[in-house]
Amino acid sequence: MLLEGRIAVVTGAGTGIGKAVALKLAGEGATVCLLGRTEARLREAGQEIAARGGAWAAYRCDVTDAAQIGETVARILDDHGRIDILVNNAGISREMPFLDMPVETFDEILVTNLRSVMLVMKAVLPAMVRQQSGSVVNIGSGAALRGLPGSAAYSASKAGVVALTQAVGDELRPQGIRINAICPGPVDTELFRKSERRAFILQAGGDLFDPESVANGVLFLASDLSGCTNSQTLVMRGFNRW
Repeated sequence: MLLEGRIAVVTGAGTGIGKAVALKLAGEGATVCLLGRTEARLREAGQEIAARGGAWAAYRCDVTDAAQIGETVARILDDHGRIDILVNNAGISREMPFLDMPVETFDEILVTNLRSVMLVMKAVLPAMVRQQSGSVVNIGSGAALRGLPGSAAYSASKAGVVALTQAVGDELRPQGIRINAICPGPVDTELFRKSERRAFILQAGGDLFDPESVANGVLFLASDLSGCTNSQTLVMRGFNRW
């Protein structure tokens, strides 16, 4: 049990990568706090965790709302006393040519994918500073490293997540906190299956990851397996393109 006794928070935990991460962390002994906007999906994920003998709690929270985040983090600390692991996974994509994209859509994507990571870290990190320990894993994307045509806002938002990870990771390293990012290639989630970019991404011949593969990477960075690794980006791709 790599995470026995630890308290983990996972955003966007009801589906896809977030759900796979929650199951993985719970399977290694963590009590997983599931955050998301749809309570029914959170409870479904929680029931899967429970069926495997794990511990969980669900917290309905819109991670674009600073007040909700603050209230939710306060509840988690009241309920569990500490937060040892934070996985910022929640995100959206709106695919369209850059010149056709309304400014409001661009802003929505950056708010959901980048500003939310900032808000959740600002709410959680003070508790980790008091503990002088903690591990944060931010979910980026291969699009952060090589901008994806038709997904300009998504690419920019995920590149911002990587830069934010590096900057804050360096700032808080003296406090015993590690902050790292994962940039996976295409992952077989509901979001990707509906993607208009799916054929473009896959035509280069790269591997399509299952969500559990990404969860394994999160486990590595969240646990002591990654030791002193901090402010780094774990790139999970099977091909040099996408």
